[in-house]
Amino acid sequence: MHAVDWMIVLLLNGAIIGYGFYLARGTSSSSDWFLGRRALPWWAIGLSMFATNVDNADLVSVTGKTYTEGLHLLTVYATGSALGGILASFYIVPAMYRAGFYTNAEYLEARFGPATRVLSALIQLQYRSSMLGLIILSVHLLLTGLNIVDATTSWALIVAIVICSGIYTAWGGLKSVVWTDALQSVVMMVGSVVIFVTLWQAAGGWSGTLQKLAARDASEGTHFTDLVHLGRFNGGSSESPYLVSWNGQTTDLAPYVVIMGWTIVGCGYWTVNHTQTMRLMGARSLWDMKMAATVGVAL
Repeated sequence: MHAVDWMIVLLLNGAIIGYGFYLARGTSSSSDWFLGRRALPWWAIGLSMFATNVDNADLVSVTGKTYTEGLHLLTVYATGSALGGILASFYIVPAMYRAGFYTNAEYLEARFGPATRVLSALIQLQYRSSMLGLIILSVHLLLTGLNIVDATTSWALIVAIVICSGIYTAWGGLKSVVWTDALQSVVMMVGSVVIFVTLWQAAGGWSGTLQKLAARDASEGTHFTDLVHLGRFNGGSSESPYLVSWNGQTTDLAPYVVIMGWTIVGCGYWTVNHTQTMRLMGARSLWDMKMAATVGVAL
């Protein structure tokens, strides 16, 4: 990376982090911290949900797993997120919103008792800690794998970002998180468009992409027909997690079964994961909640 590139990175991230600290100043109560005073507009929550749902771990790991296991993995983000977002915003979270609950765990306590609340909180802590570790590692792999910086510099940058974001999150709560997420989502979308257009032109458009794929060795699994596979590409390993045995014959699992499974997984993420439902509960109205989820799943 050149000096101009680093200047852009530092200015964008510095401005977003600085804005997070600025917003954190007005947080003075539990309602402010957990719910952002329930004054958050739908479009900000929707952008925040998008930025939370698609992080660096997705950009690195999902891309790699899609290559080895097929495009069916994207079902998590398509049908799974769409169904989960609608169920959460139209049917599940409104009940918690009207009752004045701050968290999923608080709602579970009201329904099933304190033990369920504690268990739910512990599961969320373990789950999100694991996800944060994966996100941090994927950033490190990206920075070092593309030779942007060396390993030591990579970890130093990551630690600095984690500390700064952790401070404004702990200080400002949901309001700081949602508004900084909204800004980050704009950067993500603009960057994605720039990268896509650049690569599209370099590849020569759709026809150029197909020609380049067809020119490679078929055993590499890079032909177009291989890239849309369910569980294995041509010449790849015959051991697929989507192979089943029936009446002495081994065959691929039916695509609709795999897609149904991923839909259920994606649906669960949007309905039980507090990182998504907490944003919905900070909406200034039920209408804003439903619109926020619609925007989030659409993006």
